[in-house]
Amino acid sequence: MSRSGDRTSTFDPTHSDTLLHGLNLLWRKQLFCDVTLTAQGQQFHCHKAALASCSQYFRSLFSSHPISKEGNANKDQGSGGTPSSSPDEKLIASPRSINNLVLQGCSSIGLRLVLEYLYTANVTLSLDTVEEVLSVSKILNIPQITKLSMQFLNDQISVQNYKQICKIAALHGLDETKKLANKYLVEDVLLLNFAEMCSMLDTLPPPVESELALFQMSVLWLEHDRETRMQYAPDLMKRLRFALIPAPELVERVQSVDFMRSDPVCQKLLMDAMNYHLMPFRQHCRQSMASRIRSNKRMLLLVGGLPPGPDRLPSNLVQYYDDEKKTWKILTIMPYNSAHHCVVDVDNFLFLLGGEDQWNPNGKHSTNFNSRYDPRFNSWIQLPPMQERRASFYACRLDKHLYVIGGRNESGYLSSVECYNLETNEWHYVSSLPQPLAAHAGAVHNGKIYISGSVLNHLSITRDTAGQERFHTISTRYFRGAHGLLIIYDITNSVSFDNVVGWMKDVDANAGEDVDRIILGNKCDLEEKRIVSKEKGAKNYIYGQRTDVVNLKKTEKKKCCSR
Repeated sequence: MSRSGDRTSTFDPTHSDTLLHGLNLLWRKQLFCDVTLTAQGQQFHCHKAALASCSQYFRSLFSSHPISKEGNANKDQGSGGTPSSSPDEKLIASPRSINNLVLQGCSSIGLRLVLEYLYTANVTLSLDTVEEVLSVSKILNIPQITKLSMQFLNDQISVQNYKQICKIAALHGLDETKKLANKYLVEDVLLLNFAEMCSMLDTLPPPVESELALFQMSVLWLEHDRETRMQYAPDLMKRLRFALIPAPELVERVQSVDFMRSDPVCQKLLMDAMNYHLMPFRQHCRQSMASRIRSNKRMLLLVGGLPPGPDRLPSNLVQYYDDEKKTWKILTIMPYNSAHHCVVDVDNFLFLLGGEDQWNPNGKHSTNFNSRYDPRFNSWIQLPPMQERRASFYACRLDKHLYVIGGRNESGYLSSVECYNLETNEWHYVSSLPQPLAAHAGAVHNGKIYISGSVLNHLSITRDTAGQERFHTISTRYFRGAHGLLIIYDITNSVSFDNVVGWMKDVDANAGEDVDRIILGNKCDLEEKRIVSKEKGAKNYIYGQRTDVVNLKKTEKKKCCSR
């Protein structure tokens, strides 16, 4: 209790617990919930205030950075084409309603446990679920949960599970946990003989998560009985892949070891690794055993794309499929949002080419980006861009070149073909296609590139029948990718005219706001039966849209359109 003049301030130590208990009760009974989160198809009804109080992402989303018409948050969602790697950008929000959020890359189990913490201050963790909780806490930017998860892992480390915990710690950047887990491994390693040590270094996957850790472990083994074991230093160092160690750590932690500077074999291994890092733009052409990833596991990746639903905001996530847990997990974040792009694998480097950073049926947001992902260091670099912006094209590798073929941008479909020299880091044009193509397929066989299929580059008219409900499901399938739509109503039928509003909503939901649309009044020859007046039909504020309204006059002898 404190006094100030005639005022008295009294603190109630039970209030915070009472408040949290009351909020949890509202959540359990689903009362006053004002936002719905969706993860892996499962919905969670929550309170914005509770989410924003614990998560910096939600705090920004609900207050400072409202969603714009295009579906982008001013900062958190990332503007189209602007490189960003913020964890906040892993969320995709509906451009029409801030009350519904689809969380890409979040598991439903992890989200449920995180929400349990937000509403109760308790989180239930196990070695089977802690990874999912860590992933969700990173996406939603809730450092308190990361801290609790780290404390849980630190307490769980034992001889039986230290390898598993070390792997989790390395994946989520928990350095303290990783050091604690590695202590168990080091104690076992020091007792190995030379043959066993060589066998451990050659094992796939390796017992630790980084090449630097393998090097430091080898140094500890040598130093444990320096007089007897130092003769094996060159042979052990040949088994290490120094190019997988970042350049700063090569200088600070590898070069500082005495025998790496004095022994000729070790000195050359170090110099080769340093030269590899000096030319990052040519690393994909300089692959050897010293830079090969220590894994024989192949991985299925999902790179960007348009999420399901009406969001129309391309994803910036690269996800991989976890075959053990049968779920998709986030591998990395692309430097920009992208859909309708191409990816090419070059010696375990992933090239991301072109695409569009915002969805538009006319291709006006197509890009010429050329980015390369290196899984060795989980890093992206920007390479020289293509000479033309293109999306919905075909790309492939042939010998020492990448080829990008056809596609589309704001000027229409493309017949141009570009070639990227992987060694010189340059683009140049080669022979064009016989005709413009987009959304086609391709394959490389016996040194030749084969192209097949395409979306035809001409006007395609899809016919509907007077807006009848039984055709509704069929017709909306054609909205995606449409360049323009004609919505026709019957001037002798008021219900037909009233249905225009519904069709306009379907156009917005399935084709986007940038699609051109024209409203036509049909049966103008039946003037005596007209119910929808010319004035009512000509008003261009239907569903708040600016539209061209045309009366279609039809007789048995002639057809004409008149304003």
